[in-house]
Amino acid sequence: MDPKLKYILLKTVQDDGILPITSVCNMACQFCSHRNNPPGLDVHRLGHLDLELIEELLQYLDPEGPVIIGESATRIIEGDPLAHPEFFQIIELVRESFPRKEIRITTNGSFLDRERVDFLAGRRPVELNISLNCSSPEERVFLMADRRPEQVFTALELLAERELVFHGSIVAMPHLMGWESLGRTIELLNGYGAKSIRIFLPGFTRYSSARMQFPVEEMYGRIAEFIEGYKGLDTPVLLEPPVINDLQAVVKGIIPGSPAARSNLKKGALITAVNGERPLSRVDAFQRILVSANPLLQYEQEGVGGEPVRGELVLEKEAGERSGLILDYDLDPAVMDQLTRAFLQNRDKRIALLTSVAAEGIMGAFLDYYRHSLKHLYNPLQQDSVQGNCVRQSRLSPDRQSACRIEGAGQRGGTGQAEGPQEAAGREGCIDLLVAENRFFGGSIIAAGLLTVSDIMDRLRESSQSYDLLLLPGIIFDNFGNDLSGRNYREIEEEAGVTVEII
Repeated sequence: MDPKLKYILLKTVQDDGILPITSVCNMACQFCSHRNNPPGLDVHRLGHLDLELIEELLQYLDPEGPVIIGESATRIIEGDPLAHPEFFQIIELVRESFPRKEIRITTNGSFLDRERVDFLAGRRPVELNISLNCSSPEERVFLMADRRPEQVFTALELLAERELVFHGSIVAMPHLMGWESLGRTIELLNGYGAKSIRIFLPGFTRYSSARMQFPVEEMYGRIAEFIEGYKGLDTPVLLEPPVINDLQAVVKGIIPGSPAARSNLKKGALITAVNGERPLSRVDAFQRILVSANPLLQYEQEGVGGEPVRGELVLEKEAGERSGLILDYDLDPAVMDQLTRAFLQNRDKRIALLTSVAAEGIMGAFLDYYRHSLKHLYNPLQQDSVQGNCVRQSRLSPDRQSACRIEGAGQRGGTGQAEGPQEAAGREGCIDLLVAENRFFGGSIIAAGLLTVSDIMDRLRESSQSYDLLLLPGIIFDNFGNDLSGRNYREIEEEAGVTVEII
């Protein structure tokens, strides 16, 4: 195997807890991203990995946390893990190395026969994610080219029978399948006891056929409205990707039968403190609750008659046991810390924090958090004075730039007045939030992980400012600093004359 590819495999296992075993898939889904990608992407198709290599990869797994199989989160193209001819042996290897580690498997379900379900049931803890997508064998043939379309529906019965934990996922295609199909699929997963149901808005690129395209905002709104009709189900129904504009630890859903389901918490509750500490973000709240035994939670939620109620409870669970609370993924505290250190270490410089359209709300909320944290740090008496970085939000184009909001200007004595964009531009120590469009892929693509060097350079050219430091999301680049098109971030430094730091 090519040494570079093997290194990527090892890092995928070590950093992400993902164990790639095959790129082979037995489907030809109409919504598959690989069918509509630009040519020349720097991605890797592996075929079936041999047992010797998989055994070596297992040595790099973190002893803590789950092992994830079949999840596409890296440059390695993932197939269906159950398509691997040595699937049984692979799971046995995992279990021998990690007797109690949770195994999470994503599959389309077409290979989930009784033999495999019984096998997995005997190797718990095991959790499955079933990519169902539609409600009948006929629909599976049309949408996914499934050559064993009845099997997944039999599999749902088997999973319920053996009480294997599973979640359902649906790529919503109402413009092709109709809204009735989406509703039937939700009801089917709920009826068989799925712990959660995630509805994914399908992505399309500028290379996709016209029949696969749709008005994104309109479709997102219609799907969100549609699934509101299913909020009374036992199973949480969640729309992905979420729209997030703050860092508040709001409960998106509660998994049936979990510790949280046995508590007084409701969907929509706001977790205000965990063991007496205010969470910095949803991720922070989730992590604090996960590692704690019987965490003390303070919360706010809607009470009888719609009135807000504040309360406190002990969530009865073991340390490391999942609570059953579903929270959207926003910002990891480690990322927040890295950003804060970068800001503070470069207080005299003009900084650009670049993000995606999808993450604009989250990063804007973080900059608000940073600004208010500085205010508290330098002014415990809460006077309107801030020393340090000006924070500006610079959106998709220069004509959409918002004003630079400064509550005082410490360098000039702190007047408590907000500066205008021209005044702020003349000062050192500003932070601009630059939102880059995914023009390389085009279509509905708005994720940071699919931004490229060309997208970043386009956004910098559109800015009216020059910068000393550019902070970029690490998810854009592989371990060698290359984007999906194979271009390195060093090209940005050379062309734009700016120091780049990967976050």
